[in-house]
Amino acid sequence: MSDYLKDLLRLPVGVRRFLMTEALYGIGIGLYALVLNLHLLSKGLKEDQIGALVSVGILIMGVLAIPVSLLANRLGRKKLLIIGVLFVAAGNILYAISGEIVYFYVAQVLVSIGLTLVETTEVQLLFNYCSSRKEEMRAFSLMFAVFTAFTGVGTLIAGYLPSGAGDGEGYRTALLLAGLVLVIHGVIRGLLLPAESSVILKENSHETIRTREILPRLKLKLPSSKLWLFSVFMALLGGALAITGSFLNVIVKYRLDWLDDNVSLLLAVAGIVLFVCSLLTPYMMERFGQHYAIIFVFLINIVLFTALFWLMPVWMFTILFLIRGGAATMLSNLVDSQLMSALKERERNLFAGMRSVFRSVGSSIATFYAGLILTGADYQMPFLVTAVVLGIGLIYYMRWVRPLLD
Repeated sequence: MSDYLKDLLRLPVGVRRFLMTEALYGIGIGLYALVLNLHLLSKGLKEDQIGALVSVGILIMGVLAIPVSLLANRLGRKKLLIIGVLFVAAGNILYAISGEIVYFYVAQVLVSIGLTLVETTEVQLLFNYCSSRKEEMRAFSLMFAVFTAFTGVGTLIAGYLPSGAGDGEGYRTALLLAGLVLVIHGVIRGLLLPAESSVILKENSHETIRTREILPRLKLKLPSSKLWLFSVFMALLGGALAITGSFLNVIVKYRLDWLDDNVSLLLAVAGIVLFVCSLLTPYMMERFGQHYAIIFVFLINIVLFTALFWLMPVWMFTILFLIRGGAATMLSNLVDSQLMSALKERERNLFAGMRSVFRSVGSSIATFYAGLILTGADYQMPFLVTAVVLGIGLIYYMRWVRPLLD
């Protein structure tokens, strides 16, 4: 274990700079994630309207994902990553200064475009700074560890900003602060992150030229069956985790009847748990093997989500809730890193786009359905539905994904 921790400190300079700047991204997203739904509720929107709004945003991400992944071949991942962060910042600011639903949809479009740019470029850019699959796995997990830890910091800050402010004014302040932090984050990343490998950029450029030459002759190859199977799996997993993930603050606030500062404190502690679990993900995989690790974490998640469906004392709910967050993050990290590492470099941009499309479709359907459930003030059923979908995902993994990873 000590050797593993020492090896983390020896990662390439590009990885280390990426991880240092990831802290600001986590703070900005933490501020935004905690208060957005509460801000919209304070402006008079209902849970089903919020579900529809978020679903539209997720679908936009799905539509844009593949075009963005192809655009990365021409413009470069670093440039698109920075532009994406600035789009998310602009969406946060618009959410803060507007009060009508039409402007909320415009803000969601900006955020969705930004998140699409980030999600379809960040992992490939991070992997570009690595020299082996082991480094890729460790860097990926560390990225999520840093992100989740500082998301907790942002969540904690956001929870205390609304204190003493009426009519949701504190939510507005948190969204403006999120926008500012993300702008600073984008500028710093532009200055500090190393340029992409010239070899990779040259290969991507040649691939783009070949694509333009082939398209007029209608001879463009379709994605391989491997990419399709991986993408459908991501739709199942993304949809399962979005059922509760899109409304965690609302579920905790109203199921436990807590004030915002208590909700933020719980979610901040959850960020610490996520940090630890993300940090240990590569160790767990290296110690037990990727397949046993993924299956075990799948089963743990199914048990935890099923347990959270039942009524229980507050102290028990909070403990299981925290463990659930760590287990869900570990599952997501294991799956994402293993699927991406199993692909050749030339397939990674396309898979990043397809992954976002399918995950967006699954998450959009799940979020809309979860919004309908919560409109009826049922804060238990989303956990049981999540457990069922995760069970389907485990069967899919055993039957179709695992043989491909072998």
